Parts: sequence; C-alpha cells; structure tokens
Amino acid sequence: MTIASSVTVNESQGITFLDIDNPFSSGRISLYGGHVLSFTPKHDNIERLWLSPHAFLNGERPIRGGIPVCWPWFSDDHGKEKGELPSHGFLRTQVWQLKSSEDIEDGTRIVLTPSFTRGDGFEFDCKVSLTVVFGERLSVSLKTENTGVVPFTYNQALHSYFAVPDINKASLEGVTGQYKDKLQHWAVLDTPSPYTFTGETDRIHLEPINAITLNSENRPVTEVQSQGHDSIVIWNPWRGAATMSDMDAFGYTHMLCVETACTKGVTIEPGKSHTMTQTVSGLPN
Repeated sequence: MTIASSVTVNESQGITFLDIDNPFSSGRISLYGGHVLSFTPKHDNIERLWLSPHAFLNGERPIRGGIPVCWPWFSDDHGKEKGELPSHGFLRTQVWQLKSSEDIEDGTRIVLTPSFTRGDGFEFDCKVSLTVVFGERLSVSLKTENTGVVPFTYNQALHSYFAVPDINKASLEGVTGQYKDKLQHWAVLDTPSPYTFTGETDRIHLEPINAITLNSENRPVTEVQSQGHDSIVIWNPWRGAATMSDMDAFGYTHMLCVETACTKGVTIEPGKSHTMTQTVSGLPN
C-alpha cells in the first residue's frame, strides 16, 4: 500500500503512529485505538486537542486525551454489571489497520478499520471504519455497516478532549435544551446560560446539537460540528483528576470534553449503515 506523501509512519513502545503534515494542518494518529491525538491548524499553529502528559502510549491501557473511539456502547451502558465489560466498548484498546491514505485537494484523508468488531457484549456481523481528514478543519467520521441478517442496536461516541488554557475561563455557546446529570442521580435539568465551569461536570445533552463554540480567554475559539448523533456529552473530572493514574492533579484545568455521541440507541437494518461525524474548526477571535 502506498502511503500519502503527507503521512509519516513512526513506531514507539510497540505502537504505530501516523504523523500528518500538509499545507493546512499537522496532526497525529495512534493505530492503537484508532485514536486521533493531535490537530494543529497552520493558520494559527494552536493545538486544538488535549493529550494528558501522563497518558499511557504503550498499549497497556486506553489513551487519555485526543479523540477516543467509544463503540459499541457508551460508558458502562452494556447491559451487564459495571466492570464486567470494558467501559466505552472494545475498539479503543485494539490495534487498528491503516486501509488507505491519500493527499487530497484540501488536506489528507486516512481510513482505518479495527481488527475485530465482534466481542463479548456485541455478537453481530458488521464493518466499522474511521475516516479522518486533516485540513483547515479536522473531520472524524465513524461508520458502522450491518453485514449480517438481523438488525442490531448500539451506541457510540467520539470522546474528544479539547485543550483550554484555563477551564475556569472557558465557556460554551450553542448548547441548548435539557441534559441528564450523572452527578445528580441522572436528574434532567435545563442547560445553564452562560455555560461556564466551576466544578466536576458529567452531562448528556439530549438534543442533537449541530454546532458548539468553545471559547477560551486570549485564544482563538474552537467550533465543534456534529452529524449523525443524538446527544452531546460534556465532561470534566475537576479535582477527581487527582485519582487518575494517567492525569496529574491539575490536568483538568487544561481540558474539556465535548463529545459527539449516540446514547439513545442506533438501530441498523441488514445491508444498511450509519455514519457519525465530528468536525473541529479553529476560528479567529
């Protein structure tokens, strides 16, 4: 297979990384987890994604930061007792295959597929692919195709960690409607306005919001666009980060997860497919 001229393949600690550098942006993908780790548009040279300095980049456990792929369930919504199956599914802890890479007019397109899609908790025939385009924008599309003879239902998320200089001075625009609050026994509450952060946050917004703007003080804004989803998840562990072995105690001050997700169940009939896409744009102030 021919590798695009804008892509360099590197190996480190048993993981294969794809480093992308084209006229529009630079970035990095880990084949472990099919995991986008970095996206820096060249018009301002500001990294949009956050990767924990203590992330495990050796295949021992899921990578903390970037854009983890959650599939075929979100969180521990797999129908069994918590801990019986891996949180967020089993795609983010396997080695993905590079199916193609090409230089296109507006950037670099990369297609990855997981090693397997059947596992404990999901015994259906399907194909999954991740298409990532690095250009002035970062586009990540997760496609699931039913190749079997019976319909199946699943959930998913692009669990994106965005970089912010200071979470205390960050805010979101464009988020409306109601959300379920995990920290308040799944109470259904109205979205706050202004949408700022003063403590641990773990919310599933129940409307398929198409565009969200992330504002950070003294920094160009980041716009997150979503398609093919039914929910938006907003998460920051706050001081709970101190209990995580792959985050430092104050790592929470530099990140915010804005996740394009399907949490209500996507059903695909035989021969049909579903695609969920998140697009990240760096906009001027």
